[in-house]
Amino acid sequence: MDFRPRIHVLSQQPASAKAPDLSFEGLLSHFPGLREAESVSFTGSFAAGWANPMSDIDIYAFSDTELTLPVDETMETWRASDRSGVVWSSWIGRYDDVRIDIKVWPTDALDTVLRPFLDAEPEFSNVSPAVEDFLYRVSIAKPLTDPAFVERMKTRLANSSYPRALARWAKAMTENCLTDVAGQLAAGDALGARLSAMNAAAHIADACLIMSGQLSRGRKWLLRRIEDTPDCGITTSEYCSVVLGGQLEGETQAQTALRVARWAQSHHIRIEDRVLSAH
Repeated sequence: MDFRPRIHVLSQQPASAKAPDLSFEGLLSHFPGLREAESVSFTGSFAAGWANPMSDIDIYAFSDTELTLPVDETMETWRASDRSGVVWSSWIGRYDDVRIDIKVWPTDALDTVLRPFLDAEPEFSNVSPAVEDFLYRVSIAKPLTDPAFVERMKTRLANSSYPRALARWAKAMTENCLTDVAGQLAAGDALGARLSAMNAAAHIADACLIMSGQLSRGRKWLLRRIEDTPDCGITTSEYCSVVLGGQLEGETQAQTALRVARWAQSHHIRIEDRVLSAH
């Protein structure tokens, strides 16, 4: 069989993107259907303050009726659902020179996905990656309309047991990685131990950040998350020098793995009581 895969480019990314009008009125000029939403917010890197010239614009709209969004050659749209029962729609296309990702959620989406965490204290979070991303993006949303609606969601999320359950999950992953380090070092697998130690460090950094209100676990933003959350107890210079700095002069691969693992263990001990006392 002659297999000749092809790539179809829906919309070419410009070499230099011009900043679009990010006012609500500016958005309505291209997406008038957003006017019918209960609430509309920026989220993602624009809301977090980490956007770059090539970043997508992420919009969360909350509506119990279907919103009319443009149909053009740049767009893709689909519906998705989660085992929690929440259903949402996605529209991705272009807004001037940049890509825009609009997700439309039902107005009760937060209560639906948070239901296990509102009247109970699960030991671990077992939400899907899509819902975990949704909850993080709600926590940083910058409202364009109806700020009271967004503030109610943020308060409900902060008062739920979800952040603690997510932090305990990150703590448990740290413990698993540290066990791997010990086993790999005993087997002479120093390179594997280094990777496991770095994974342990990333997971415990997540746990510390989550307990300080930073719900993202996105690896590409780890240093920015640490930088923006000084009360997590870890600094960017510390993480860079210990975890990302590589081997020290005269250090073996095994010694590097052990040093990073001990760093992760020290923060595990520091935060353990705080994570467990909330349970």
